[in-house]
Amino acid sequence: MAAVQRLKAQGSPVKVFQHTSVDWPHDPRGEDMPRGYCRGGGTGDPWMTGTARLGRGGVVAADMKRSMRFGKCTLQFLREDAAAGDRRAGDLVKLDSAIHRVRSVGGVLYGAGPAYGGKSWMKIGKRSGGAALYGDQIIDVFDLGTLKALVASATHNKPGSAVHDADDRAIKKTWSYRGTTTFGKLFEMSKPFRTMLGGRLDPRFRGITVLWGIATDLTGKPIVVQADWRPREGHPADAVSIATRFSWDVKASITAPRTNRTGRDPYGDDVIDLYRS
Repeated sequence: MAAVQRLKAQGSPVKVFQHTSVDWPHDPRGEDMPRGYCRGGGTGDPWMTGTARLGRGGVVAADMKRSMRFGKCTLQFLREDAAAGDRRAGDLVKLDSAIHRVRSVGGVLYGAGPAYGGKSWMKIGKRSGGAALYGDQIIDVFDLGTLKALVASATHNKPGSAVHDADDRAIKKTWSYRGTTTFGKLFEMSKPFRTMLGGRLDPRFRGITVLWGIATDLTGKPIVVQADWRPREGHPADAVSIATRFSWDVKASITAPRTNRTGRDPYGDDVIDLYRS
């Protein structure tokens, strides 16, 4: 807690690397494909790299690159669904293999890339300073309320094994916190999670169990934050696993881009979109 408070007071910049792994429900259309046709390729796991800056409000600005790559069959099925009017599928097709930029600064979210409507920067709308960073990672380790509640409930609180930071450097001496919560409890304890969901949690999702983990260096600076959940059958994803890594010895200047255009926020680019009402 003290380390995060100090980082916020210093307005510390941080480098971020984030990978999200999503297991989707079985698509029976794959059974009609020739043997080996669907083998290999990704299912659209998002990768994000970039920088963020802390302030009294937590993450006050972020500048991230986001990419997704789908396997041949997954992309074919998405195109079929998009042609049938599925808005989320249509946005995911635009996201495939392209590099997208998202930047949140000064209470405004900006985007650039095919899914936002073009290559140049566009204004998406009013958002929180961490909007460009969060959307997959549901654990905001820089929100003191969230952090305090999670650490207090941790079932594992002791020296940890080596972890890797955003630059893939091994941090050998660490402290590890791990535990479990639910979407319902996280919604109650975490204002950023409530903001991500637009202020409402569908009752169907309240009981989803989340396994979380936080690894810090021995000064208390967060290095890795993880969240995993496996909802029961009938939910939008069979399993989600998110790991966010941080490097602290960086410089970052995040400013609002020049733009006089307005863009759209893709319907399906964030995992949290699956759980919005």
